[in-house]
Amino acid sequence: MINIRITKYDPNNRNSDGHYLLDEWTCPSEVGKYFNGAEFTQSEYFEVEVKYINAVIEYLDSESISYLRVVDLESRFLQDSLSEKGKEWLVCEEFYHIDLYEDKKLELAQIKIVIKMILRGFLWCRLELNEKFSLRFGWDYYMYIYCISLKVSVIKKISESGLFVEELENLYDMKRCDFYIQACRPDEDGNILVEEETLLKNMTREKIKQGLGLSKEHTGNHSFNITSENYTMFQDEFEFKFSDYEYCLYCDKIYI
Repeated sequence: MINIRITKYDPNNRNSDGHYLLDEWTCPSEVGKYFNGAEFTQSEYFEVEVKYINAVIEYLDSESISYLRVVDLESRFLQDSLSEKGKEWLVCEEFYHIDLYEDKKLELAQIKIVIKMILRGFLWCRLELNEKFSLRFGWDYYMYIYCISLKVSVIKKISESGLFVEELENLYDMKRCDFYIQACRPDEDGNILVEEETLLKNMTREKIKQGLGLSKEHTGNHSFNITSENYTMFQDEFEFKFSDYEYCLYCDKIYI
């Protein structure tokens, strides 16, 4: 599989270490600021956002992929973020009505909505099909596609929109990950601190998927809280003390 970076950043403006040299906006919260003498506007933001969404749909259409699965969903602060002062211009009515959960099957229309929500900073997740496709977003408006192949015609259409398509070293593999159980306790301020971490030598993605009742299309390489309802899959390797600790499963993956 290949690892593709699709962004608004021209690779000709990087130095030999890959660092981007120009001062450009990296998130919608910078609307109103000036970059290279020009004000960054809401309309400019939406114009670029549409290009990112269209790039994803262009690829999915080219491979006849009609849906993706939600993986590693982080949406705990979604409602607070949607009501945050100053973000009103970024909120769409559809954001309030889309029901998201781990392993949810998203059709193309829903995929577009979720990409908007991720790019605007309201939530985060990966959109994937096990061992076939992965879409994820990094800091500073970076988008990555991990796929089996990318047609020249797709690269051409994405490039013509003004985005840049780059093949990177392949450092994300859905099959490669280590699982750790983290034992946590809150400090005096209520922050959750990891006190102990134990590597699970015999845990696999398939065991995770089976234990959580996830679909075959889910990658099974996500992190989640361990509770009295789902801990039994770990009993062969770990002894829990729920009266003393809170627990979570941490999946260690390799990313760019």
